[in-house]
Amino acid sequence: MHIFECHGKTGEHATITVQSLHPTQLGSVKFSANDDNFAVTLLTQCRSDSAGFFNLLSGTKPLYIEQWLDYLKEQDEISHYRQEVVAFEPEQYCEKLCLEDEQAEHLLALLYQVGGFNKLQVSRFIKQRKNLASMATRYSKEDLARYLKLGEAINYILQIKSHKPK
Repeated sequence: MHIFECHGKTGEHATITVQSLHPTQLGSVKFSANDDNFAVTLLTQCRSDSAGFFNLLSGTKPLYIEQWLDYLKEQDEISHYRQEVVAFEPEQYCEKLCLEDEQAEHLLALLYQVGGFNKLQVSRFIKQRKNLASMATRYSKEDLARYLKLGEAINYILQIKSHKPK
């Protein structure tokens, strides 16, 4: 995750958070600002050396944001900015992530795709998971392992989602 703290000349402040593991990886963006004019400055005509013009709010790469903020600094449009890269350490990451319901649903859908699951298979598994005899006859050892890993991932997403910032 990449967090950009932007500061204007008269106390304006904005935070741009991009959920990506690498600066060149596209990620979803959260944006907040304490001043409308400052927000407009940050969001209007965004451009980078690598991508040309880009729409910051639709999801972008941290590299593009960094290049845009450097440009705004050179043009004296912002006072300064600070970039923080949050490595994946569960406790710190949960606190900074503040996962929303829509994002959690999207993450679950991606997990289903990566694992080769569909919602019907998952709901069937959830219904039968307490009946161990049925599970042993219905699923192979490999399938059980896959479903258990999916269960761990779902529990982790729920843990992140329910984690309240301090």
